[in-house]
Amino acid sequence: MPELGLLPTTFTKVKPAVTETIREITITPTDHIDTWSPDSWRSKRAAQAVEYADKDALEETCAYLRQLPPLVNPSEIEQARAQLYHVALGRAFVIQGGDCAESFHDIKYDIIKKKVELLRQQSEVLEEALGMTVIPLGRIAGQYAKPRSNPFETLPSGEKIHAFRGHNVNSEDPNRRQPDPNRLLLGYFYAAASQNTIRHVSTHSAPSAGKTPGKSFLYTSHEALHLPYESALTRDHYNLSATTIWLGERTRQLDGAHVEYARGLRNPIGVKVGPTATADEVVAILNALSPDRSQCGKVTLITRMGCGRVRSVLPPIIRAVQLSGHVPIWMCDPCHGNTFATSTGVKTRRAEDLLQELKETYIAHRSLGSRLGGIHLEQTGEDVTECMDGERTTCEEDLGQCYQSLCDPRLSREQALWLVKQFGEFVKNYQHEA
Repeated sequence: MPELGLLPTTFTKVKPAVTETIREITITPTDHIDTWSPDSWRSKRAAQAVEYADKDALEETCAYLRQLPPLVNPSEIEQARAQLYHVALGRAFVIQGGDCAESFHDIKYDIIKKKVELLRQQSEVLEEALGMTVIPLGRIAGQYAKPRSNPFETLPSGEKIHAFRGHNVNSEDPNRRQPDPNRLLLGYFYAAASQNTIRHVSTHSAPSAGKTPGKSFLYTSHEALHLPYESALTRDHYNLSATTIWLGERTRQLDGAHVEYARGLRNPIGVKVGPTATADEVVAILNALSPDRSQCGKVTLITRMGCGRVRSVLPPIIRAVQLSGHVPIWMCDPCHGNTFATSTGVKTRRAEDLLQELKETYIAHRSLGSRLGGIHLEQTGEDVTECMDGERTTCEEDLGQCYQSLCDPRLSREQALWLVKQFGEFVKNYQHEA
C-alpha cells in the first residue's frame, strides 16, 4: 500500500467527534499534588522517548493539537470511573481488546465495525458465564504508538535505521523511518474518525443475543506512550484522547515521566505488570497513582506473567496489595507473556497458552480471596492467521496465510471468541465445584 499523505498544518476546520448524551455527573476535585500539571512530566526521564530531528516542529504540532476538540468528554471518563468502581468490588467484569498497533490503513468502517462487534459478542459470552455485567473496552482509536526494546534496527545491508514505532511516529517502510511530528496530526484525525464510527456502530448495530441497539457503549483506551501527544490533549486533569490509558511494562518507572504524567489524571489508569515486578514496586506505583485508597478501581493492574509463571510470581503481589489497603482492578493480559518467535523469526502465540494463563491467574486470585476483574487481549475482528490454534493455524507454515499485524500477533475473531468461551466455561465449572 502506498504511503499515506500527511495533513497540511494549515488544515483548520475540524469537526468534533460526535458525542452521545450522557447523564450529568458531579465531578469532584481530584486528589493531586499542587506541583502536577499536564507538562510536569518534562522534568523527569521519559523512557521510550521518540527522538525527532526537528524539535521545534514537534512543539508546533503539539501547540496545534492543543487547539483541537477533545476526542472524548470528561463526563464519559467520570462515567467509566463509576462503572470501574463496581468492577474493583467484584460486581462487574471488563473485556479489553484490540490491535497491538493500530494501522492508519485500517481506519475503515467495516474493519472498525468488526472490532466493535467482536467486543460486544465477547461481553455477551462473559455476561452469561459470569452472571454479571461485562464492560467492553477497546484498544482502539489511538493505539498508534509502540515501545521498542531497541530504538534502532540494522538492515541486512548493514544500514542502521529507526525501529518502527507505530504510525503516530514513523512508517513501517524501511525507507521512511525518520520520526515525523506531522504524523501526530494524522493520528488525531484518524482517532476522531474511529470514535465517530464506534459511536455510530454502537447506536445503529442490529440487536444480538437479546440486546437492544446502542445498549453497549464502547469505551476507548490506548497506551500513553507518546507523552508530548498525550499532554497536548490533556485539559485540566483529563486526558481527552481516550476514556482510559495505560502505562506499559517499559514505562512504569516510579521516578519516570510516565508515572508523573498519569498521577494527576482523572482518567482510569492501567499499569502493565510483568514477571520481573516485585510486590514493593507494585504497591509503590499504586501509592503514586492513587494515594487516596478509597478510590476503588482508579488503577487497573494488568498482569502479564506467562503461563507456568503465575503461581510463583503473582500471589505475593496480590497479598502485598491486599495488605496495602488499595483496591485496584486486577486484569490479566495473557498475550504478552506467551509470545515467541518461530524458527524463521515470525512472532506468534498459542491460544492454548493464553487460556492456561487466564486459568492460572483466576485460581491465584480465588485462592487469596481476590477477584480477577478483566481480560486484556490483542485481537482483531479480521480472519487473520497470526496466532496458532488447534484448528486452522496449527503450524509455522500456516501463519503465512494472512499475517498482517504491524507488530505483535493478534487473535483472529474466531480465536478470540474461543478463548473467552473456554474461560467462561472454566469459571462456571470452578465455581460449581467450589
